[in-house]
Amino acid sequence: MTDPGNPRTISSALPGCLTHRQVPPIPPSSFVPTHYAASEMLILLVALWTAQALWRHKIFYGALGIVLFGTAAAFGAVRFGFGLDHENLITMHRFASQFGGLIGLILFTCQLMIGANTEHKWHLWHAGIAGPAILLAFFLPSTRVTLFLIWLLGFVVLCATRTPQIALRVPVKATLAGVMLVNVLVLRQASWLTPAESWHAFHFVVACWLLAIYTLLVAQRTQA
Repeated sequence: MTDPGNPRTISSALPGCLTHRQVPPIPPSSFVPTHYAASEMLILLVALWTAQALWRHKIFYGALGIVLFGTAAAFGAVRFGFGLDHENLITMHRFASQFGGLIGLILFTCQLMIGANTEHKWHLWHAGIAGPAILLAFFLPSTRVTLFLIWLLGFVVLCATRTPQIALRVPVKATLAGVMLVNVLVLRQASWLTPAESWHAFHFVVACWLLAIYTLLVAQRTQA
């Protein structure tokens, strides 16, 4: 879930309950060093590889979720790589990052539930909850990060407790699924890192998390 709003502070979208830091005004992309696009490119490359690999395994929801993260990274790579300040591009980048990231996580959760093969139709319950959440996030952008964190927590619990097909220890599964939670809460606006270090660390971990998602979903599929 990359954040296009302010590359110098990683995110301008965190609600007040998650950060006590004041976010400065958004600088034009032309004033942001071109190297900010490098970690976006890393996410894009990882997304391209994992999405096509998941598709080959017929893990379609997972592949589509990865594509959404890759799309957000592509917008960021173009925006920062070429120093573009077009308002429409900034808006599309923000929308793809925040709203697209939430939809991507919902798709990961749906894929995990379908693969669980339990007697409970959890994926149907999940769809019933996801629909209103998506509408809320679409019409109230301020809710997107909070909804992302809620869904991410649920994804971690689901992965750790309801995926016996994944032949990994529970702490390992929880770590792979939950590394993004630590990333959002710790690295996203890390005061102990420079803005550039925080930016690249956050995006590097996003790329690693996408690889972890790929690992979990493929393991569930092959062991089912």
